[in-house]
Amino acid sequence: MAKNNLLKLLIYPLAILLSFITMSSYYRFEQETKNVFVSGVENRVKIGKLTNNKNLAFGCKNIFQEILQDKDFNIVENAESADLIFSAEILYFDVNKTKRNISVFHSDVEETLVVMRGVITDKNGKKIKEAVAEESSSEISTSTLITDEGSGKINQQALSSATKKTCESLINKLLFNKK
Repeated sequence: MAKNNLLKLLIYPLAILLSFITMSSYYRFEQETKNVFVSGVENRVKIGKLTNNKNLAFGCKNIFQEILQDKDFNIVENAESADLIFSAEILYFDVNKTKRNISVFHSDVEETLVVMRGVITDKNGKKIKEAVAEESSSEISTSTLITDEGSGKINQQALSSATKKTCESLINKLLFNKK
């Protein structure tokens, strides 16, 4: 019985010490890794109007850089001076349209859906974390007369909103373990 009490006296402080070491290393990861290089965003969309659109990928890279700066990371211009290297792929982009018509009343809902995958690596190329984010933006229009014949164009505001929400969600999943 005396051995058990002595063993408990030795194990409990050791367990507490190990938990502090683990927490401090996690805290150090978030505090010390301030330099981030955004290596690029690739458009991997296979179907639709934005297939292989370089402007969409370039715009997303700028959004990622802006979000990282807002979260107190330093954006660096080359991978050699970075603590973390961020890369992303746009996997899916689509606009789902739903129309409801009853006599002279109609309601249109356009939901812009964007799916991205991101990878964080260290400066040696070792993958630290990978995540996928999916976000959407909806535009609802209603009227009592049917006046819209459907232009077939993508709503730029809905596209921008869905893209920014997806980028922010991806950064939060990769760097801050938030959903």
